[in-house]
Amino acid sequence: MKRTALALTALAVCGLSLLIWQLLHEELAVTAQGITVTETVDTAWVEAVQDGAFSGMIYQTDSGGAAQTVTYTVRLRNPGLLPADMVEIQLVSAAGDIAAYQEPAAVSIPAGGDGTLSLRLLTGPGAVYRRDLVITYYLWGSLHTIHYTIS
Repeated sequence: MKRTALALTALAVCGLSLLIWQLLHEELAVTAQGITVTETVDTAWVEAVQDGAFSGMIYQTDSGGAAQTVTYTVRLRNPGLLPADMVEIQLVSAAGDIAAYQEPAAVSIPAGGDGTLSLRLLTGPGAVYRRDLVITYYLWGSLHTIHYTIS
């Protein structure tokens, strides 16, 4: 009887320790990998936005002529014991932004693993590149949100 009580106590302490570890490490670690600006824009992308055939976020349909593509790349590390599912990046738009989409669309980051995500933004010329990113993901079916500024 004493051995069973000791074994169950040890098992409960281990389980509680794992639960506390997970609760302390639920937030993904975000590191900016860089910003790439391309003055030449893929015209198919601009036409898809204007025709309504674009699958990302559309902020405005008229680019007013010239536009540029800005790619934001972030590295996400999951220090927890559970995989982060449906990881997505959204952009807080600024004046002149036309459209944005994430590459790849939505990913899962395994427990203890990491991943790299890119967000491509079509914006007008002379735009400020500093942006706020909203990173969302699910752990145990619960939505988590991180606000991150990249410049």
